[in-house]
Amino acid sequence: MNKIVAIGGGTGLSILLAGLKNYFQVTAVVTVGDNGGGSGILREDLNMLPPGDVRNCLLALSEAPEELRGLLNYRFIRGSLKGQSLGNLMLAAMSEEYGSFRKAVAVLSSLLKLKGLVLPVSSSAMDLSARLSDGSVVLGESEIAKAALARRARIEEIYLQAEVPLLAEVVEAIEEAEFIVLGPGSLYTSVIANLLVGEMPQLLAKKKIVYICNLMTQREETANYSLGDHVLEIERYLKRPVDIIIGNQKMPPADVLEAYRAEESEPVKITPEERKYFGRRLILDEFLEVKNSYIRSAADKIGERLLELYADEDVFIG
Repeated sequence: MNKIVAIGGGTGLSILLAGLKNYFQVTAVVTVGDNGGGSGILREDLNMLPPGDVRNCLLALSEAPEELRGLLNYRFIRGSLKGQSLGNLMLAAMSEEYGSFRKAVAVLSSLLKLKGLVLPVSSSAMDLSARLSDGSVVLGESEIAKAALARRARIEEIYLQAEVPLLAEVVEAIEEAEFIVLGPGSLYTSVIANLLVGEMPQLLAKKKIVYICNLMTQREETANYSLGDHVLEIERYLKRPVDIIIGNQKMPPADVLEAYRAEESEPVKITPEERKYFGRRLILDEFLEVKNSYIRSAADKIGERLLELYADEDVFIG
C-alpha cells in the first residue's frame, strides 16, 4: 500500500483520514498550536502539548470498536471537568505516566488499533502570532480568530513567536512518502501553521503535493476567499506550487446552506479565471456530503480519486 503523509489539524484533517486510510498507508502530521478550549487548559495546567487535534486524528484512524471511540470522544458537561473530553484526559495522564506526549500518543495508538500513524508536527508547543490587515498583531491561536472577527480584519501574515523543530519521525515519514496531502482545515491555524515549523518548506520542496481545498469559508480566517485565494496562500508559505488541487462543485442543500450563512460561512467559489489559470492541476467533482446537518468533505470519494491520480504519474508537476 502506498505511503502518504496528510498534514493539517482540526476537524477537517480527521474527517479526511477516515477515507484515506482505506486506500493508503497514512501518516497524519498534526499541528500543536492550539491554546484554547479544553486543550488550551491542559496545555497551560500541565505544560503539555494540546491533545485535541491529535485525539481527533487517532480516533479517525482507529479500528477499535465504535463504543470505545465514542467514549474517548465523550465531553464532560458539568463540574470542574466541563469541556474536557475523555480522550484528552487520557493523553494527559499518559503523558505524565510515560514522560512524553509522543510516547502517550504511541501507547494510545496501540490501544486503538490504528490503521496508520499519528504524529505531532513537533515535540515543542507552537505559539502562533498573526498580523492583521488593520496593522494589529495578535498572539495565540485562539485569539487570532477572535481578533480577526471582532476587527473585521483579514489575516495578512501568520508566524511562530519562536522557532520549533520538526519531530524527527515527521521528517522520516515525509521523506518516505509517495506524496503529501495538505488540508482541508482552517487555512492559517490548521494547515499553514504546520508549514511554519522547522525546515518543513525545504522538506516538501521536491515532494508531490495535493491540496484539498475547504468546502466553506470561515468568517474568522477566510471570509470571501475563493479557491484561488486559498491555494495562493498555501503556495506563499510552501514557497512552491502544489501539484494537484481538489475542489468541490456540489452545492449543499438549501436548508443546510441557510444555517451556515447565518454564521457568515459560504461555499468556496471557483471563478472562471481560476479554472483557466489552474488548468489541469484543478480536479473538480462533487466532494461534499452532509452528515447530521454538517457539511463535510466526502472523504471516501477523495480517497478513491487520489488513488486514481497517483496511478497517473503525468498529473504531478513537482
